[in-house]
Amino acid sequence: MTNKKGFLVLSIIAFLIITFLVLNKFVFVVNFDQIINNFMLAHQYPSVTSFMLSITKILNPIEAVVIFIIFGLFLFLKNRHYFYSFTISTALGTLLPLGIKFLTQIQRPSLLLEQDSSFPSAHATIATVFLLSSIFFLIPLMKNCFSKNIFKIITYVVFPLVAFSRIYLSVHWTSDVLAGIILGFICFIIGKIICCQKKENVL
Repeated sequence: MTNKKGFLVLSIIAFLIITFLVLNKFVFVVNFDQIINNFMLAHQYPSVTSFMLSITKILNPIEAVVIFIIFGLFLFLKNRHYFYSFTISTALGTLLPLGIKFLTQIQRPSLLLEQDSSFPSAHATIATVFLLSSIFFLIPLMKNCFSKNIFKIITYVVFPLVAFSRIYLSVHWTSDVLAGIILGFICFIIGKIICCQKKENVL
């Protein structure tokens, strides 16, 4: 529990620092975001762009709900403690980015695909929550080695690619995605801490 709380504090501090730097438009952050964005725009190819559009849609609202239901049903049947932690983490990973976006109102690199506030990346947040939940909850409960290995490959590749696709498609600055990843860690740890405390109280 102590390690979780310590990591949570460090993650929150890191998120607040990035938020402060972004909101105050520090030159090195703005330049870094612009350099990465320009590089991605200069190296976009039709086939890769088409692939990235498909990848990024995996965690659009409807698709994310479907994944949540599949993961949640598996966890509900196998381990209720993991299910409650996963549910709390996912709820936080969905709601917190929306609230922060409303407060920050950062413009996206490009408004062609999406037009709401850019900071932080909600896709990166929920991708991180799903990835961590897969690693710490779902994979340990899988008995079949073949299925487990296939699931590992899929989750280890797909969810990080979702976060990267946001930068490649120029719908998010790199700082948005980094903040989203850190926020995903925060949501996951909070879910684990809450459920650990409830479990200890029951015992």
